[in-house]
Amino acid sequence: MFFDLAIEAKNLIVLNPAGTIALCSLWTPVEYLKRRIEELRPELVDMAKSPLALIGGLYGGGLNVMIRNIHYNPQIDTVILCGKDFSGASDHLKLFFQGQVKLTGKSQTYIFADGHVEELEKLIIEGPGASYTMDSLLLPEMFKEKPKVFDLTGAITPEVISEISAIFNSYQPRTIALARPAAIPLPKPKVDNFPADTFSQAVTGETITEAWAEILTRLHRFGLPVRFRNGKERLELMNFKAVIENPTLITAEDRALLNLSEEKLDQYSAQLLSPELDHGLPYTYGNRLRRYFKVDVLDWAAQDLAKAGDSRHAFATLWDNQNDPDGHDSPCLVSIFFRKALDKVHLTAQFRSHNGARAWPINCVGLQGLIKRVCQEANASKDRTEINELSPGRLTVFSMSLSLDPADLPQVLSIIEARQTRPFKMKNDPNGFFKITVDHENKLINVFHYSPTSELLGEYSGKTPSEIGWSLAKNKAFSDPYHALYLGGQLERAWRCLHLGRPYHQDKSLPD
Repeated sequence: MFFDLAIEAKNLIVLNPAGTIALCSLWTPVEYLKRRIEELRPELVDMAKSPLALIGGLYGGGLNVMIRNIHYNPQIDTVILCGKDFSGASDHLKLFFQGQVKLTGKSQTYIFADGHVEELEKLIIEGPGASYTMDSLLLPEMFKEKPKVFDLTGAITPEVISEISAIFNSYQPRTIALARPAAIPLPKPKVDNFPADTFSQAVTGETITEAWAEILTRLHRFGLPVRFRNGKERLELMNFKAVIENPTLITAEDRALLNLSEEKLDQYSAQLLSPELDHGLPYTYGNRLRRYFKVDVLDWAAQDLAKAGDSRHAFATLWDNQNDPDGHDSPCLVSIFFRKALDKVHLTAQFRSHNGARAWPINCVGLQGLIKRVCQEANASKDRTEINELSPGRLTVFSMSLSLDPADLPQVLSIIEARQTRPFKMKNDPNGFFKITVDHENKLINVFHYSPTSELLGEYSGKTPSEIGWSLAKNKAFSDPYHALYLGGQLERAWRCLHLGRPYHQDKSLPD
């Protein structure tokens, strides 16, 4: 039996179609893994002799696609996992083949390739950190023979290549010949997209995960379906702005949602800070920031911020105008800007292209590491003239093209659903807060506008809620829609108290 795809997959190199072993490189580029094996153990990728059928990666396809293709090719009796894993996919794959899955009792509407719509029960693989959600069309018991799974996740070192070679040397192919089963289709979750201005979306969150959950909701609800010239289908929002007020606050709950252990978090942050090219990639953000342009931008920014007074020079671009426009792999992060304000260092980062489900949160984890590093170096600078100690401030991320891969929708919908069950919590409006009183003698409603630090910014008076509301809106007194809804309700209550001759107490219900 020759290897064939049940579901189209990218990030795949087929070596021997009659082979029976699959290498999965997870987040590591498949070309790099192949090149490293060719350098150290060329016999493993000898198309004529090796039992290695293919080298595939999970990025751009996902676990759902991989499991279906393994099921469709029962001659694949061994799967070797190697390479970096920032999503917990290796754990989820092993747990699936161990039968550690759970039917949730909850359904999701799916659309099939022939256009028909069907309700399917959702299945969850509970990993050590986060869970993985998929449809229930394919279950572990549907495999007549499950493949052996070897876990060698981590950096592709000579030692790992030797371990792969050892597995090959002791390999005994399955003696049972299995017939090819029917292909299991991969339907898409049905999504109701609402028409909206795709250029004006913005969110603010206390933490990375709080902002991320809101971003996923916006992409799912308002993303515009697009098809790129390479055939990729995405839901897209343009020029998306996200502000994270406390990006360095990463709790155990956050790590679970991101499926990042402290070790993986530190590993990713270190990778973004490293000037070395990693895994034979055409670029890394650390290399572009610290070596590629023959200047260490992070060190330079730290020295600039260590000086007294304001500066707007701590800016860097990662885009190479000569080589990147026609490059196959070009950086998504294209610029960073550090700015000192009120003894804090704030970072603004701009991405030309951004995967909202997978890349956005882990990119932010790395960027908060940049802020901490620059603050530490600025405070330790021997040439420092800045009197005050600098600490990390806000992270602002501009995504010129923020997109969502339909293959990620099952995970995205699970995150959105979990967040929507939480009690609503109104945030503090950065434009300030209000105190409302009623003047029964003069038949007026009075509104006092204060800054977040309790400075009186303005006074408004009027006889009706709409009169005061227009004045507040004209002066941009509030910025948050939930705050506006709250004010509208309080002004209506104040107006009723005024006309009924009753006392008004802000935030308290009217007496019967």
